[in-house]
Amino acid sequence: MTAKGKKISLGGYAGAAFVLCILGALVSGYLLVADFLLGGAEFCLTGEGCDVVRESRYSRIGGIPVPLLGVLGYAAMAAATVSPLGRRTRWGLLFWFSAAAVGFSAYLTYLELFIIEALCSWCVASAAIAVTLFLLAASQTTGSVLRSFGGAAAVFVLVFAVSYSIHSPAPEENPPSVATFYQVGLAKYLSERGATMYGSHTCAHCERQKELFGGAFGYITYVECSRSGPDPNPALCAAKNIKGYPTWEIGGEFHEGLRTLEQLGRISGYSGE
Repeated sequence: MTAKGKKISLGGYAGAAFVLCILGALVSGYLLVADFLLGGAEFCLTGEGCDVVRESRYSRIGGIPVPLLGVLGYAAMAAATVSPLGRRTRWGLLFWFSAAAVGFSAYLTYLELFIIEALCSWCVASAAIAVTLFLLAASQTTGSVLRSFGGAAAVFVLVFAVSYSIHSPAPEENPPSVATFYQVGLAKYLSERGATMYGSHTCAHCERQKELFGGAFGYITYVECSRSGPDPNPALCAAKNIKGYPTWEIGGEFHEGLRTLEQLGRISGYSGE
């Protein structure tokens, strides 16, 4: 490959860096396709963790899907690797880009471990690729090691802090809508028959389920499964073998996933009267 008469070699470390960038872009691209087309990620080594993370309120930042940010980030690093700039500049760009990627990956991993409480093996793979790229770029970057790593640490902290401030883990508090007679009647009926909804404050589908009931959700028996949520009871969720959110327990049977009010009415036998 040539640019202005200069040949850019992709052999050795440069070739390895380019391959890692492409691999990272493929991982992020797969998660993007899984979200929009497949309805779930296959081959998840952490069981339901990939889908729990994918369906959480944290799967987007500023309205942009996190996997799309990953694709763009790896594309930028790949472009830096094959840019017609000098060797020192190329490795320098890759060093700073990968430092930012490590900071963002660390933030996402923090969310998975301490907020969502579920690990996505594909996300972990992407984070590992970002760390490997950073270490590879660091080994090829000339200049003061102390100054370079000090700057990388500053980028790491800055990206983590900015991500946290934009993508706050605090759930949004929306006032419940005025409940209709049907919402109130169904909620009371479910409560009287011992129905229970298991969920997590990080689950976007759980929030949508609550919104369907409006102000009548206060009658529903709800169990918070996330340790970081309000009044949590993860031990009960584990004892009930709850794998996904939301999950309804109605009449001794479990029904996983978001349900319309009509579906819950049919499952529970509510006549609407």
